[in-house]
Amino acid sequence: MQALIDDTTTPRIDVREKLLLPSGRPWHAAFRAALAVWTVFTLMHLAVSALAWLPRRGATPDPWTMVLGWNNWDAGHYVRIAESGYHLGPGFPAFFPLFPLLVHVAGGGVAAALLVANLAAFGTLAVLHRLAEHEFGPRVAQRATWYLAAFPMGFFLFIGYNESLFLLLALGALYAGRRGHWWLAGGLGALSSATRLFGLLLMAPLAVEYLRQIDWRPGRIRADVLGLALVPLGVVAYSVYCAVELDNPLAFSVAQDQWGRRYTFPGMAWVTAVQQIGGPLDPATLGALIDAGTTLLAVVLLVLAVAGPWKFRRDQVYLVVQAALTLVLLMSTEVGGRSMQSAARYAMEAVAVLLVLARAGARPLVDRAVLVVGVSLHAVFLLIFMSGTFLVA
Repeated sequence: MQALIDDTTTPRIDVREKLLLPSGRPWHAAFRAALAVWTVFTLMHLAVSALAWLPRRGATPDPWTMVLGWNNWDAGHYVRIAESGYHLGPGFPAFFPLFPLLVHVAGGGVAAALLVANLAAFGTLAVLHRLAEHEFGPRVAQRATWYLAAFPMGFFLFIGYNESLFLLLALGALYAGRRGHWWLAGGLGALSSATRLFGLLLMAPLAVEYLRQIDWRPGRIRADVLGLALVPLGVVAYSVYCAVELDNPLAFSVAQDQWGRRYTFPGMAWVTAVQQIGGPLDPATLGALIDAGTTLLAVVLLVLAVAGPWKFRRDQVYLVVQAALTLVLLMSTEVGGRSMQSAARYAMEAVAVLLVLARAGARPLVDRAVLVVGVSLHAVFLLIFMSGTFLVA
């Protein structure tokens, strides 16, 4: 029975699992993680590419059609910023600079955006594997990578969005902090806040983990605590750029008004989304159902991280803090006429939720259900996204 709850202590190890056992050399660990996620990345990417290959509006399928199939909604905004900068309109500064900067370095255009996103996606899966293996063992790590790739909105990791880059940097910061590398954690946190404003939230779980490592004794604080102060530097640097180029250091905040983004009392955006479900059957209504439903499921899974058969150890509270802050923020954000827009996508950034699901997947029935449902919804939502419908934007 215990093996079905937490199989990290199961003594039987096959050849594949030997490749995942801890090693004293960091580069060995990195190589093992890359090897472990290669199959996941390849299969899911081929599946996403096959769907994108489908003809659009009667067009003859060709490689360029496949590329254009990913160039919807925010992907086009990132490409335009990479090619022309932020002087495109008042709403563009809302898109933080690191991803379009990397796209620009990669040559610009949709193909460059896909290249950057997919390299980051591979890195995300590898770092998630290392973090999950460190916390719960190799089997949970393998399931976690599969579940992330098969997540209903997981295709956002492989298209021209900043999702995979942000998740790579956030996971990297959490893992570095967990291993006590605080300057590295702060540096990755700074890059995450240069990718998205919510990268600032990393300060809380990193601070909790730092205090835990010094047994909550302020007298043991070392100079490396200053690494945590690096996290906001990404936002600070972008603010300086906005002041110089756009004559307003808060241009990125003002730009949110163009998209109708506002913040409510925690949880009220979720209530509004539920109320919108009862409206007319249109993309906004269905989108609210997806966003509210996904967030509710994530909250339930997070509760299981602190109570129940899959609850985390006390030393893993930093993961709970990171996920809780992510979900609270999602339930407090309204965008335009659709409350919690894109929450279903951002929910996969709540790392603890994914790890709880990966632990529950020790039961074969749960494992199969997660993969079948996840992959099926993944395919449906990707096709909807490529059609240009507002439903999953």
